[in-house]
Amino acid sequence: MKILTTVDIPEPEKRIDFSSKILCLGSCFADSMGEQLKMYGFDCLVNPFGTLYNICSVFNSLMRLGAVSGLLRSSDNPLFSKEDVFLRPDGKFVTWSHHSRCGVRQTDGTAEDFLKKANEDLKAAADFFCKADTVVITLGTSYVFKLKGTEFVVSNCHKFPAKDFERVFVPSEDTKEMILQILGMFPQKRFVFTVSPIRHLADGAHGNNLSKSALLLAVDGALKEPGGTSSLCNLDYFPSYEIMMDELRDYRWYGEDMVHPSEAAVKYIFERFSDSFIAEDCKEKMQMNLKRWKASNHLIR
Repeated sequence: MKILTTVDIPEPEKRIDFSSKILCLGSCFADSMGEQLKMYGFDCLVNPFGTLYNICSVFNSLMRLGAVSGLLRSSDNPLFSKEDVFLRPDGKFVTWSHHSRCGVRQTDGTAEDFLKKANEDLKAAADFFCKADTVVITLGTSYVFKLKGTEFVVSNCHKFPAKDFERVFVPSEDTKEMILQILGMFPQKRFVFTVSPIRHLADGAHGNNLSKSALLLAVDGALKEPGGTSSLCNLDYFPSYEIMMDELRDYRWYGEDMVHPSEAAVKYIFERFSDSFIAEDCKEKMQMNLKRWKASNHLIR
C-alpha cells in the first residue's frame, strides 16, 4: 500500500565522492546540509559569511570569493575595508555582508580585530572555493532588504530599525538571471541549487508561498534556459522543499517553532540527497566516518 507521495529526483550527471570539495552557501538549511556532509567525512566548507537568505547575497558573496581567488577579474579591491565595518546596536562589530555569528563583540576585540579576522576568513574561503568542484546553494526567500537610499542588498539587518531599509521582492526572472550569471562566471564548477524547506512566516503564509514559488520558478527557468544544464552541464536541482511539503507533510516533522524541519526531517532529506547525489561506493565509508564523528563528540556510549 502506498502511504506517501515520493518526490522524483532527476539523476545527476556526476555524483559527489570523497575526492569532492564542496562549498555550501545559503539559508540556515544550507548549514544543516553542510553539517551532515561534514559528519559523514566529506571535505565541506559551510557558509563562510554566515547564513545568506537570498540570491542577491549569495551572488555578491560568490563574486567576492571569485575576485579574491583570482577566478574573476576585478578592478576593485575585493577585501573588506575599515569603511565596511560598523558596530551593531548590541555591541558587535560586523559588515552588511556577514551574518551576526561572524562578528566580534566589542568586549572581545576592536574593529581592527574584526577586520583582520574577516579578511583572513575571506582569503581562506576563497582558497577553498578556488579548489572546490561542487557548490550547493540553498535559497531561502525572494524578499531582500536594501539600505534605504541605495541599491545595496544587506545579508543581515543586524538589529537596526526597519526604517533604515527598503524591503523588496525579487521577481523570479531576476533570480533566474543571477543564477545563469553564476553558472557562466564559474563554468568549471558544478552547482546544486535547492529551495529551503524552512518557512518564513514573518512574510505571512501567503507571502511565504509566493516567495518560495518565485524561487522554484527561477531555478526551473535556469534549468530550461539555453546555456543552462543542456550546454554548460553545471546545474542540478535537489527538491528539498518538495520533499518537506509532499513526503513529510505533517507537523511532527517540524521543530517546536513549527517553522524549521526537525532533526529527523533533516536526516531524512539528507538521506534522499545522499541516495541521488553521492556515489554508491561512498556509503560504507560514510557510515564508518559517522561512527568516528559520534565517538569524537561523545555520542556513542
